[in-house]
This record gives sequence, C-alpha cells and structure tokens, in this order.
Amino acid sequence: MKWLINPFERIAGWQALFIGLAAMALTAVVGQINHVAFHGTLYIDPITTFSLSTLFIMQAVDFLVLFLIMWLTGVCFSKTKPRTIDIAGTMAMARVPMLLMAIVCFLPITPASPYDIPRLVVFILICIPFMIWLVALMYNAYSVSCHLKGARAVVSFIGALLVAEIVSKIFLVFFLSSLFINTSASGASGINSTGNTVAVADSLTILQKTENVVRAFERGDFDAITIYFDTTMKKGLPPSGLKMGWVQVNTAYGKFEKSDMDNLKETQTDKFDIIEVPFHFQKETLKLRLAFNKDGTIGGLYIQP
Repeated sequence: MKWLINPFERIAGWQALFIGLAAMALTAVVGQINHVAFHGTLYIDPITTFSLSTLFIMQAVDFLVLFLIMWLTGVCFSKTKPRTIDIAGTMAMARVPMLLMAIVCFLPITPASPYDIPRLVVFILICIPFMIWLVALMYNAYSVSCHLKGARAVVSFIGALLVAEIVSKIFLVFFLSSLFINTSASGASGINSTGNTVAVADSLTILQKTENVVRAFERGDFDAITIYFDTTMKKGLPPSGLKMGWVQVNTAYGKFEKSDMDNLKETQTDKFDIIEVPFHFQKETLKLRLAFNKDGTIGGLYIQP
C-alpha cells in the first residue's frame, strides 16, 4: 500500500520522469481512441473528441504548469533547496492514475453526452478513488521532493494545486479557442461587421438577424452577435462569456462543422419569436435557439440537443 501511495522514496529523478512521460503519452493515445481528455490538472472529460497532437499538447501543458507551480512553491516554503529534476520526475510519475482513468472510459458506463446523466454519475463515482489516489501521489511527490512535512506541507500543497488548476485552465482555454474559433476572420471582420450591424440593426427582420448571428458564429465574431441582445442579455452574456460557452460546446461535441439555415424552424409564443437553426458538430447535431423579443432584440440564446 505504501508503494502505491508513495513510491518516490525509491523512484525519483530521471527514472520517475521517464515513467511519467511514458504514462502521459499513453494517456494521450488512449484518450484519442476513447474520446477522453484531461484539460486541467485534475479535470477529466470523457465525452470529447480531439486530435492526438492536441491531446499531447494538453498533457504537456498540464504537466509543465503543475511542475512549475510545485517547484516555485517548494523553493518558497522548503528550508532546503529542492532538486528540480526530483520535482519534475515525481510530479510526472504522480500522473499515472490518469492513464487508468482514461482506460476506464472503455467501459460501457462511459456517458455518450453531457445529458447522459445516469452514466455520467456512475462514471464520476468510479473515478473518485482514482482522483483521490492522484492527489495523494501528487502530495507525496511534493513532500518528498521538497523535503516538507506537517501543516507546512499540506497548506502549501493545497494552495499550489489550486493555482496549478486555475493556470492550466487559463492556458488551455486560450489554446482551445485557437482550435475552435476562426480568430483571423474575427479579427479582420469584427470592427467593420459590428459597425455596419449597429447602423442597420433596426431595419433587419428577425430572419436576417438570425442569419447574421449564424454567420458570426461561423467566423468567431462574438461582438457581432451580442449587438442584437437586449439589455439583460448584454449584461449577462458579454462576448467573452459567449466565446467561453462556444469553446465548451466544441469541447463536448467536437469541432463545429456547418450550420443548416435551409432547415430553420420558427415558432411563436406570447412573449417571444423563437428560431432554431441546426448546428452540425463532429459528434452530434445541436440546435442554435434564439428567442426574439417583440422589439426584435434577442432575449435568449441556447445551443442544445
């Protein structure tokens, strides 16, 4: 049991680094086959589709951020100077449980979508012991490599782990944005399209506004989309929030492929004119659902099955 939780008293340095790098490489390969990714120090996504190169980059970012944060924390809190290679090696080896979590995704309990709630709950319950094991390995790697014990080790480790999770998430959000958003088109068209849209927005029909919103999604121009929002929507869903939501949808359902304006569906309620446009992603077809107020502004935007 001690060997499983704390192998770092026997294995560290270059040997541990090679074991950890091999495990991370295998995790990326299994993840590509099995549609699982780790975008974050502790976060597993069992329902996503990425290329093998993308998964390798994710593993590299997660590891490098974790190593650097733990190394900096160790330098600050340890009374002795920790060896850099020991921290790198033990932190790499501590990620071995992620390979086992990726393999778990071969089981039939793996959810097919974020809305597959029963399987998602079972999957989470199965992954909890692996996650506890992962954190225990990381703590022991940090404690042994940085020569820290007791409350000093626990408090500094928890703080470092939280910072590593936040920083890795930030890096990966920017990276995923570059994969899923046509940033060159957005940068080229954002100012002009925004200016033109503001000038003529009042004269457009809701169908014309819908087409503009769809085209803006296709080129990643989120400023042009929020122009049509009502006051409440503009406060609650700014362009940055809309961009984050778009990245999350692409992460869960695969990269956006095309829209289908020919199969547009329009319905009406007492308060809204609702328009739905099919959006085709790699794994599933979703619907962009726009709820227009009677004054022609958008009071609701959803992307859902």
